[in-house]
Amino acid sequence: MPIKDQVSSRGPGTIVGEVHSYVGSDIGEAYLIDKTRHHVPLRDLRTINEAPDLKTWGFTYVSGRHVGGIENLEELSDKNQAALKADSVELVKKLTGATTVYALQGGYRYYEPSGSVRSVPIIHSDWTLEGAKWFKTRARKELLASENPTEVKFGKYVVEGKDVVIYNVWRPLHTVQDNHLGLCRWDSRLKEDALTSIPKVTNLKNALQPWRYSEAQKWYYLREQKAEDVFVFMQHDARAPDGHGINVPHAAFKLEGSQGPDTRKSYEIRVIAFIEPSIKRRLLRLKDRIKSTSPKFKWNSSRNLEKRKPS
Repeated sequence: MPIKDQVSSRGPGTIVGEVHSYVGSDIGEAYLIDKTRHHVPLRDLRTINEAPDLKTWGFTYVSGRHVGGIENLEELSDKNQAALKADSVELVKKLTGATTVYALQGGYRYYEPSGSVRSVPIIHSDWTLEGAKWFKTRARKELLASENPTEVKFGKYVVEGKDVVIYNVWRPLHTVQDNHLGLCRWDSRLKEDALTSIPKVTNLKNALQPWRYSEAQKWYYLREQKAEDVFVFMQHDARAPDGHGINVPHAAFKLEGSQGPDTRKSYEIRVIAFIEPSIKRRLLRLKDRIKSTSPKFKWNSSRNLEKRKPS
């Protein structure tokens, strides 16, 4: 479908964004970038009546989220980063109801000569299943080294635990004029859109999940997103049947018609949360445990009866 027709079919507040994708690979240390430029319809979330949610869309956002103790958000200081980290933890607690939440591996993104912390204009999610396991193993080491007993306890659980969810909390440090963050609605993508991933994870670059672009996907952004507009999106859900679950594809988009230098500054951090299982989920697990042990119980019972038979 021509891009103009795609834009008109997506409703008001839709603009075209330009982005790339990776080349899938099952070998190597990092993914190559496909040189094809994708022109993607992006709809402004403020123009829709439906509120995005973590359960179905895989992401949500909050507005008016000011961080106390920070006078100048664009000051890339350790003090500001500590305040942003603490606020990210509290935000995830508020949105999910989780009480056991830890923020790990965060930092600033901005345009500087080395390019090491720039925004990523390539469709990806942060983790493959193996990438998430790799990250959780690193998180466990950090938590087990803590002097906080609660963190040590969570560290022992974080890798094998089936109620662990990883979120990405992302916010700009000023009103965004370029390289807007775009997010793909999770239930609009197909399983086949996930490209082949590198099986042996050794670093952040090969821990990510590359995605192909499809016209069936629905992408969203916040026009002129302000510093108090915060995105929260899922990147791993150990509760899912496949052990990985929602890992929302995202990328930095160059909007159609945008000119001038790249100026965007942002802060993001991964937040690991223990989501208390529902009563239904607990009952299902209890049922599975009983089912898994019942054959053994019956066999042992039969053997004991055989032993009791009179000679």
